[in-house]
Amino acid sequence: MEKMNESPENPFAVTRKIPIASGSSETVKDALHHLVEFEPVLGASRSSGNWLKVTYDASCIGIRDVERMLDEVGAARDEGVIWSIRSAWYAFLDGNAKSNARSSGACCNRPPPRA
Repeated sequence: MEKMNESPENPFAVTRKIPIASGSSETVKDALHHLVEFEPVLGASRSSGNWLKVTYDASCIGIRDVERMLDEVGAARDEGVIWSIRSAWYAFLDGNAKSNARSSGACCNRPPPRA
């Protein structure tokens, strides 16, 4: 199952590969179906091995939201050190994307106000 609505107009679309610890193929199908139904998720598919490939709009949701959705359907993630570090990095990047999406523009090209 795959739903890809990616468009070049969305600069905040990101693709993340998430390791799945274990689970039946039915659990993984449920997880993919659950993810695809959520509007900011642009696509979800099973990648090689025990990996999920998820594309979402980082200006709306972040990796923590995706992890929460996977927990809801019982798709256990690999909780190793490598994934913990990568997940934290993704959370940082997604937080920056949300901040940039809400900003009114760069401030570095504006002179400071006169006192």
